[in-house]
Amino acid sequence: MPAWFSLKWAIVAVVGLFAALGVIGGVRKARRAWRNSLLGMITQGVKDEIRQGKVGPEDLNMRSVVQAPPKSVSDLSLTLIPRIAKDYPDLNVSEMQSAAQAVLVKSLQLQTEMTSGTNGDTVDRIERELCSCGIGVTRSLCQNLDQIIGAARSTGKTLIYRDVCVHKGGINEYKRTASTVEITFQYSLQYLQYQERNGKFISGNRATPTQARYNVKVINILDATRLAMEDTKGVGFNCPHCGAPVRHLGTDVCEFCGTAIKTVDMRVWLVDQLLEI
Repeated sequence: MPAWFSLKWAIVAVVGLFAALGVIGGVRKARRAWRNSLLGMITQGVKDEIRQGKVGPEDLNMRSVVQAPPKSVSDLSLTLIPRIAKDYPDLNVSEMQSAAQAVLVKSLQLQTEMTSGTNGDTVDRIERELCSCGIGVTRSLCQNLDQIIGAARSTGKTLIYRDVCVHKGGINEYKRTASTVEITFQYSLQYLQYQERNGKFISGNRATPTQARYNVKVINILDATRLAMEDTKGVGFNCPHCGAPVRHLGTDVCEFCGTAIKTVDMRVWLVDQLLEI
């Protein structure tokens, strides 16, 4: 083979090598430019979140952003408010409805806060936080919420409720029994609801809001603590002379025998139940 022929192909090989290196360098330069661009940084950030489990398929599925309509509310306020006003003329039902709604929203927030924080939280904290909403709560409600939080913590789960929004609320039921009076409010709301473990998504949906409906029961019960503090048999809902029931709080005279009696307002309104329906 002639020497010039070998030299020719050697030159071609060298030129090709430099060309290839130039292409590779250009590709690398283009990649650097892409990574440094705004769109490139966003794309890389999404990739990182997917790798870390912070973003799941539901977050990237554009079809999932089609939002379901709010759930309806069975609102019987027009019928029930006059009945409540007759029994409790001084009760501000609208104010109670707002306070009960605040307890509902706060309970969802506490589930997020207390499953993502330390284990030092107690039922007392739950009661304190819920009572800050402007209405009392029963101890059993706080204990039930504490059980939900404790069960999640025992498995390392974080219960997340984000972007909570209440669509509508109304009075669903008013009921009187021998020992209690119950007012049940019903609310339609939405939120992003999902669960994480160690910062990684495990279930739920972070892209599409969940539409939910809750009943919040407020009860009016005998305050046993105040009853125990009184040292006279005349305190209560029965006449100390004839034993007839005292039907109205604030009564000074028994309507059956005319005996002077002492009654105490021993009833308090407390949120007793939060129930998703």
